Amino acid sequence: MTPDNAGPLARQHARRGPLLGAALTVALTAALAAGLAGTALAQGNLVSSQASFPHGLVGEVQVTPTDGIVGSQAALSGTGFDPGATLQIVWTAYDGQWKLEMKDGEYTGNFLGRSYDTRDVPLATVTASSDGSFSVPFTVPAGFGGSHDVYVRENGDNVNKAGFRVDMHASMTPESGPLGTNITVTVTGIDAVNNVAGWYALTYDNAITGFITAQTTHGTAQVVIPATGRVGKHLVELRNAPFDSPYLALKSSPYGYLPEPQFTFSVTGGDPVLPAPIADQDPAPTPGSEPAGSGPRIWVDPVAAGVYTAAHIHGQGFAPQTSVALAYSAMSGSRVTTEGFSATTVPVEKVTTDASGAFDLPFQIPDALGGEHRLQAYVGGKVVASAPFTVDSVALPLDPAQGPFGTHIELHVKGLGWTQTTNIFAVVIDNIYLGYGCGFSTNGDVQIPITASWAPGWHFIDLYPSFYRNKDYSAADEQPFLYRQAILTWRDHPHQMHFRYAFYVTQDGTVASTAPVN
Repeated sequence: MTPDNAGPLARQHARRGPLLGAALTVALTAALAAGLAGTALAQGNLVSSQASFPHGLVGEVQVTPTDGIVGSQAALSGTGFDPGATLQIVWTAYDGQWKLEMKDGEYTGNFLGRSYDTRDVPLATVTASSDGSFSVPFTVPAGFGGSHDVYVRENGDNVNKAGFRVDMHASMTPESGPLGTNITVTVTGIDAVNNVAGWYALTYDNAITGFITAQTTHGTAQVVIPATGRVGKHLVELRNAPFDSPYLALKSSPYGYLPEPQFTFSVTGGDPVLPAPIADQDPAPTPGSEPAGSGPRIWVDPVAAGVYTAAHIHGQGFAPQTSVALAYSAMSGSRVTTEGFSATTVPVEKVTTDASGAFDLPFQIPDALGGEHRLQAYVGGKVVASAPFTVDSVALPLDPAQGPFGTHIELHVKGLGWTQTTNIFAVVIDNIYLGYGCGFSTNGDVQIPITASWAPGWHFIDLYPSFYRNKDYSAADEQPFLYRQAILTWRDHPHQMHFRYAFYVTQDGTVASTAPVN
């Protein structure tokens, strides 16, 4: 019998025999036997049941092969259908989201993990032959990896299905270049259903660089790291790592079928490829616009920018020659002390509207906690208008940018937020994860001291986003373990933050042949 709490793959295998491959069957059986069905498999509405077949199963179907990578070829065939029946072949795909707790339409700051929805991808329409059989080829759609149902439908009803496992696949380009060359690793088919199978760390010369996600990028991840280290060959590898760090005995485990791609990058001589000046890496300001309406209204332009950016607060629709007080919302406190934290307001200043009831107030994006703030306009002590603006995280130049072994370096970031997704960033040096820093209690301003301990020459420092914790402490031990890790796929993170520095270690009074640009 199949356990009631088994995932869709295990139940499907129980109905249809060895359809999904022996390795996957062994992995799921072991997970269920160990009591991991509730943790190893992702939570969400991914469970199929006999209710999916309102009139029962019709015929027999199989897919060949039973697994493959995105873009590969497969075929679905079936027998036992009514001759001449028109059948729709439908692939079940997944869409992923980061779960951010919302209240009254606003983010509470609590991170709740991940969730998935399913959607249909039509593959083909086929007519059963005179003997009730059919065969239709298809291309494995782009999207998440892991198990996918391939349904056969007739008159809009599911009448049968087969299963197909999309395998993870990775590629790397280029294969050589000087220090600082952008090495791009592209991964497709990251598993959405099985957290153990779908969580990978990238390692460089057998040291952990960080982790990859594809939650909002439909199972495809792209990581760009700098070429670092001595001239010669370097190993770039993806290691399965669902429990905080790579599991090194994967091949002798129930998940031995999982791929762990390896690549070799050769660092060559020549001038280094240095990152852009750090100021050029800061997020570009987002223009603001006047809201619709005829009553009192305010807006900030730009509506999102880094600290100290010159901006304007605009007002329209007020009574002429009226005094308007302005203030914005903020948070004060800490997540790591007994005092906790609470909401507060920060006054801006008062302004008097002109004869048309408008005003234009020069405003500097404040040196404050990052994330969204609510600007409010008060007339006679009452709020009459409000508008959001966002403080983006920015990095300051290295201090200093070069020096001998033992030089004390300061990493300085402003505009970190207070939420569980914006109050933290991870530090990676020469593609080796070092640690992390948080910025709530310091109003978003974080300074991290580092001592140069590297060989003479160029070295690269990357700052990546991370996740501080889950609202539910027990969920912070879930698989995959997202927390306080360097998330290399920073564009897939709710806090899209990434900065790269270059530091030059001098020797015997020498200086960088190419001037540091940070």
